[in-house]
Amino acid sequence: MRDDVLTQELVDRVRERDDHAFAVVYQLLASDLLSFAVGMLRDRGAAEDAVQQSFLELARAAPTLEGDGRSLRAWLYRAVRFSCLDEIRRRGRHPEDPTDVLPPIEEWDPDLPDPILRHALMQLPERQRTIVLLRHVTGFSTREVARIVGTTSAGVYASSARAERSLRRILEAVEKEADPASEEVRARSELKETIARCLDFFRRA
Repeated sequence: MRDDVLTQELVDRVRERDDHAFAVVYQLLASDLLSFAVGMLRDRGAAEDAVQQSFLELARAAPTLEGDGRSLRAWLYRAVRFSCLDEIRRRGRHPEDPTDVLPPIEEWDPDLPDPILRHALMQLPERQRTIVLLRHVTGFSTREVARIVGTTSAGVYASSARAERSLRRILEAVEKEADPASEEVRARSELKETIARCLDFFRRA
């Protein structure tokens, strides 16, 4: 979503707790926030609750908001992430639990170039996956990502580097295990090209 859609006038009206302004912001951001939350929780119902909670928090905090539309967007992503982490803790499970069941791909569909990359991302630890999505899919700057996840810019860079190494291992394993005679591989033409495209997408800042 283009940040200029969240105009300064709209942000100012949110600060004034204008009901129509809240409705506009919800219409503009709720879908992207939901995809982000599903990516963390792997549960659409719980993700919807996290998004709703973030807007309730926005209503309470509105008069104290600072910055422009981009700042408002980052504030909501941060609120959603904290709501998701609260839900993960409530369930008594670690966010990196490898036994978690992955959601159907149609339930989590950020703007990524290939389903293989989506599934590879879901195998990353929560923090790494979140940083990758915020930097390379939603388009936040390194400094904004650091504020959302509660770390430093150096921490964001370090997590990104670890995530890229992990993704490379995961994607290369997919390539090795693929049956070259399968219909899926033939339909994709060359799986190696798909893997290269995924890695190229991830490396673009």
